[in-house]
Amino acid sequence: MEIQDREPLIPIPLEKIGFRGVRKRITLNTPEGPLTLDLTLDLLVSIGDDRRGAHLSRNIEALDLGELLAEEKPRSLEDYLKSVARRLLDLHDYASKAEARAKTVYYAKLEYAGITGLEPVDVDISVEVSRSGEELWSTRVTVAGMSVCPSAQETIAGLIRGSPAPSHVQRVYLSGKATTRGEMVRIEDVATSLSQSFSAPAFTLLKRMDEARLVLEAHRNPKFAEDIAREALLNMARILSSKLHGDAVLEAEVVSLESIHPHNVYAYARGTLKSILHRLEGSPRKSSRNSNS
Repeated sequence: MEIQDREPLIPIPLEKIGFRGVRKRITLNTPEGPLTLDLTLDLLVSIGDDRRGAHLSRNIEALDLGELLAEEKPRSLEDYLKSVARRLLDLHDYASKAEARAKTVYYAKLEYAGITGLEPVDVDISVEVSRSGEELWSTRVTVAGMSVCPSAQETIAGLIRGSPAPSHVQRVYLSGKATTRGEMVRIEDVATSLSQSFSAPAFTLLKRMDEARLVLEAHRNPKFAEDIAREALLNMARILSSKLHGDAVLEAEVVSLESIHPHNVYAYARGTLKSILHRLEGSPRKSSRNSNS
């Protein structure tokens, strides 16, 4: 008997054990054509209270999907992670569940105020499968943008003439996450939802007039971090409403890198798709644009 198969000194089960930060390059056979991604993977399984450890070398073996990938490349990152997670369960016959998680950078087409760009967004996708057949999928996308403070703008508007009044501007990192029971969420849908939630999104390339237009549009659309979090949930719910079941859980997380403070602002909101849409029923949504702009 190998040492991992012996009883532990302390009989407590472990929810997750495995490797983090495994690097691998894969190619997906997407509907738009082949897509090569560099992944950073977490490969995790559960173990009970009756064994000391897991045979972790099997986690790396799970990345070699053999004939499955030799015959046909997966069509999505979720397909790939699902195959890896199932392979983990096959190799760890003592595990009740397994999780494969990947982080990568994806380039999404974003548009705002007539400005377009193929922009990098951080992606974190996980697929957890249980031996009973249950699957839990999550897709998290992080987009960079900017916020203009409505409070300072309102105060300044009372001191000077001109519209829109100036205010302090922050770089904001906005993450949107959707957790489903085996339903795929398109990265582009989440990225689009998030990019529409800032005062204005960030773009890699801006010519002088585009830069001026972006700044003006942002000042016409001032938002608190709280506004951005709520807007992100709303936008995700609207775009995903026809594609997911009502029990899908949506989350929005905002980190605002404050320009006039030595600390940052944080906001977080979550809800099921059904509950978010229900809150909107019967009450017309007010414009996010501030009246003093």
